Amino acid sequence: MASLIRPSWTKWVDPATGKRVPKGTRGAKQEREFATKWYGQGVPGYPPKKRFPLATDKEAAKRMLTKLVGQAERGQAHVPDRDAARLPLAEHLERFQADLSAGLGSKARRSAPPSDVQVKLVVQRVRQVLDGCKFVDVPDLNPDAPAKLARYLHARLGKPVIREPGREAESGLSAQSASFYLSAARRFVRWLSKRAPVAADLFDGLAGFAPHNDRRHNRREIAPEELARLVATARDSTRTIRGLTGLDRAMLYLVAFATGYRAGELAALTRECFDIDAEPPVVVLPGKLTKNRKKARQPLPPGVAYQLRPYLVNKPSGKPVWPGTWIERSVSVLRRDLAAAKVPYKVETIDGPRYADFHALRHSYLSALAAAGVGVKELQELARHSDPRITLGLYTHARPAALGSAVARLQLPGAVEANPLTKLTRAELEKMIGDQQAKIAEQKVRIDELISHPRREMRLANSDD
Repeated sequence: MASLIRPSWTKWVDPATGKRVPKGTRGAKQEREFATKWYGQGVPGYPPKKRFPLATDKEAAKRMLTKLVGQAERGQAHVPDRDAARLPLAEHLERFQADLSAGLGSKARRSAPPSDVQVKLVVQRVRQVLDGCKFVDVPDLNPDAPAKLARYLHARLGKPVIREPGREAESGLSAQSASFYLSAARRFVRWLSKRAPVAADLFDGLAGFAPHNDRRHNRREIAPEELARLVATARDSTRTIRGLTGLDRAMLYLVAFATGYRAGELAALTRECFDIDAEPPVVVLPGKLTKNRKKARQPLPPGVAYQLRPYLVNKPSGKPVWPGTWIERSVSVLRRDLAAAKVPYKVETIDGPRYADFHALRHSYLSALAAAGVGVKELQELARHSDPRITLGLYTHARPAALGSAVARLQLPGAVEANPLTKLTRAELEKMIGDQQAKIAEQKVRIDELISHPRREMRLANSDD
């Protein structure tokens, strides 16, 4: 039996501020929030719980549902809306965006709808694909469409990358970005196949790309001595950049390195997120503000907590600790302080250039933990990654000195028994040489004393007898 439903979800609100808070917050009030649009379910020929977006007005939604049921009963089960094939793809894209914002159109079961930024990015990629391939109407998504999409993506692979706002459609693509565009196109087609005569697997046969062989923006670890110069230089700076003073920037870089929080997460931190008196001190971020929508509780090194205590005293309650427009161009803010500290932003390596952008602070955080001997499981937890391969393969960078020390412990075939010194590390060899030099120096002093006072030594020897 077909029926109208209006999806809803539960949220918890702070009665004092009226703002949404995490579940279980003391004193929070439970409220029910409803979707703006009505949906129909129980349509003949479809699973009982299959939902169809209708309209925001209930009476209009009733009429649409009646029409939808009539079409399904007449054998049009695979064409829910006969008028959908006549609508331009641009209008379908608007409905696609609305469904994404409501958390629909995804195979995985989400705990919360995607953020506005995520929805905007997916829709932007689909729009560029439609414009670049000249897909205007539903009939354009025919068997020739995959070849057009392949030519479009490969053509953009050969173009230079343009990092200017508003010129995204003209910019070239890396293999990773091309994979994202292909994924967005497949997602849109799967969504559209339930509303118009389009094959859901239209783009599934399209060959993918190899992002690991074509990374355009590899990040590097910012070495400890470089980070120390960066923080000190920012702290001494008298310039205010995009709303941040020199001290603000110094503490921002320090917290970014000490917690591994991303730029967007740091921009959302308030004074209440810092629990300096906890054991250990922590920085807590609600799930609605993190990338994976899970609550984050990152421990702070005691030295950083000690510096944060006086810094946070004068910060207003409930407001971002680091306000301003820096989040829009975080890399430009960092590059100014890097230049002032004489720390290179770009370093040429045998594998191509590597960059010290703002996200490189997160790489440096995990690399420093790995160098300190932190285990794989702890690294994954602190990185908040779902897969340890991401943590180890992409975010941790082995230091040359550590690699050299590891190779120094290698036992050479045939040389171990012939020369036992090959078993020793460089540090052990240097200590052995130092001890021998100290003994030689002590013996030399003893000999000099004997030469200078031979009679006194003889008298002492006779007195012993």
